[in-house]
Amino acid sequence: MAAPHSAEDSAHYVLTIFKRHKCRTGSTLLAHNLQLPFSQDGWQASDLAAGQQYAVEKGWIEIGKEEKFIKLLEAGYVESESERTYA
Repeated sequence: MAAPHSAEDSAHYVLTIFKRHKCRTGSTLLAHNLQLPFSQDGWQASDLAAGQQYAVEKGWIEIGKEEKFIKLLEAGYVESESERTYA
């Protein structure tokens, strides 16, 4: 079993998923849109949870009611355009 990624790396991967969907500030994704890539791309569920928490703390994303929707905030969009996101 692979070691979990850091919360910061996981948060950047969350932003990568928004970028793959060509999201801009204020765009929302269903939580499922994040869960599937994390499960398929070699990450773990714990990585997703840690990444989301880190991204919320940084003001990059906002998790909606009942955790069904994730919204990309301005700071998250700016960060998603950095070189820290994944291919």
